[in-house]
Amino acid sequence: MPLLGWNSVLLMSTVAANTTMRNRVSYDQLIDETMTIVRSCTTPHAAADAFLLAGECEEFFQRSLVNDLPVVLISQSKSTAFEVSTLGKYSHTQHPVTQSFRKLGQFVVVASTLPLLRLLLQRTKTSGWGKFEGLHILIDRKTVERGCVNARGFLWTAWQYDRLAAIFLCVDSAEGIVLYTYNPYSSTAPAVWRNVGQFRGRGGHPWTLLRMKYHGGSRTCEGLTFDKTKDLNGYEVRMNAIEFEPHLRIDSTKTGLQRFSGDNGEILKIVFEKLNASVRVRVYNGTVYDLGGIDSHGSMVGMMADLATGEVDMGMNARSLHNTWKIEHTYPHGDGGFCVITRRAGELSEFVKILSFLSPSVHVVIGVLFTIALLVLAKHQGFLRSSVNIVRFMTFGSIHRLPRRSSFRIFFSSMFVLHVIFNSLIQGHLASLLTIPVSLPNIRTAENLKRSGYQIYGSMFHERELQDPELRSRFHVDTYHGCKQRVLESGRAACLDDCLHQYARIQNDSVLHRSRKIQQNLLVYVTKENWPLLASVTQIVHRTVEAGIATLWKEASTRKMYRARKRRWTNRKRKFRNLEIRHVLFSFYMLATGLFVATVTFAVEMIVAQR
Repeated sequence: MPLLGWNSVLLMSTVAANTTMRNRVSYDQLIDETMTIVRSCTTPHAAADAFLLAGECEEFFQRSLVNDLPVVLISQSKSTAFEVSTLGKYSHTQHPVTQSFRKLGQFVVVASTLPLLRLLLQRTKTSGWGKFEGLHILIDRKTVERGCVNARGFLWTAWQYDRLAAIFLCVDSAEGIVLYTYNPYSSTAPAVWRNVGQFRGRGGHPWTLLRMKYHGGSRTCEGLTFDKTKDLNGYEVRMNAIEFEPHLRIDSTKTGLQRFSGDNGEILKIVFEKLNASVRVRVYNGTVYDLGGIDSHGSMVGMMADLATGEVDMGMNARSLHNTWKIEHTYPHGDGGFCVITRRAGELSEFVKILSFLSPSVHVVIGVLFTIALLVLAKHQGFLRSSVNIVRFMTFGSIHRLPRRSSFRIFFSSMFVLHVIFNSLIQGHLASLLTIPVSLPNIRTAENLKRSGYQIYGSMFHERELQDPELRSRFHVDTYHGCKQRVLESGRAACLDDCLHQYARIQNDSVLHRSRKIQQNLLVYVTKENWPLLASVTQIVHRTVEAGIATLWKEASTRKMYRARKRRWTNRKRKFRNLEIRHVLFSFYMLATGLFVATVTFAVEMIVAQR
């Protein structure tokens, strides 16, 4: 029914009733019953809680109805002497100021016009006390004269401000005090409510206006509030999504929710099937960096901007839990984390292998002993002849003119035996040069990443979520493809992103390596601010977590990826591991070096012999 027609019907009914009888309920009685609802129809822990009064509410204080309750005031003007007086009397004197600076659960908004109501709801929404789930009692200041003509207009305005738990109190000339509420999803309501009209809501979905006569007494709270989100009756939920393998895959050949797979999509299929909702998804074509967040200028960008402006209700892609203004989030349904991809460190060189045959302490001992032997020989033969003799000793040649003293001979005999032992160990390890090369350690943990000194690249939004100050100091903003390219071009660069996505991104790349988690995060779905369906969606998501369904879908979405990895690993173990010429090339370098040293030594000996 059009708004003009509805207003005309109500106005004519009010005028006709007023010609036959006078109003039996005064405005004072209406606000008395309003305070009865405020005091009685709340949860036990909120019975003595503060509540908010907004708009033209002078009568509440003139009649001393709120003496025992802390009150927060929002007026239609910026500041009035009356507001300062009442704030000082009720909020500052009788109750601590800090009690009022928190989210409240009860709101009474009194306005005589729709523009004023919008102003008051906006101020309530942006105040520190606003809570969209709270009970909002709307009153037309001139209801005694107008009756209930503004019922639909006031409740429609409340719906525009996402105030789902809203009731409208008015004075009907025939029935006395009457309550109105609305259900924007279906006509479901307790039996005490009567359907008095359906209107076109968002996207043409039925918007139902409900009416109930106020009974008072023991029946004051009967059916006053009820769950309006239990059955959405096909209500359209607006979402956005982008492919984020393996969490969310999009098959363009299918339609509806069947296009979406992966744990992110499967969990939400359960949620909206349970709520009996339809879904319209805005699909983005781009990279996962388009998920968005807050940029360097403090503005919401990317797909998160759709949520901040209210263009969509919820994001189908899960994000890391991170408090952001103008954004709400659901119960965490899983854990994820950040990993980095880096170039593989390569293979251990043959020279390092040879040095590792003996421990560093043994190398030091050998060096000290040969230095002592050189000094002993130099004392009797001179430095040049003693140097040649040490080379002969090391190559198992005969020493020319060994000192004749017994102590010297015993010392060099011990040196010879010791050298034979060390040489046997070295020759025993030489066979390892003919085996498959040993890989150098890659970046695996956060500590490895810190010690490596690698520069870290990634999205600007990851920098805000990165908790370690040392890693943040080395972080640089880059594009999605540029991040990977820097790793390919540099051996000291790391690319940061979601762990499972990193693995899916490089699973067929033998050059790159993915680390373990360097930071663990909780995964949540993000929604627009003050979304009326948030509580219902969160409750179902919570149940999927408790039942293990969320974990089941996560394992299912990664099963194919892990099977492929296991298959590659098995094939690698089964196939022959060929030893290539480059793996033993260092042995030929050793042979060439030995021949060169032998030639030089022979030349030096010839020169010494001629002298």
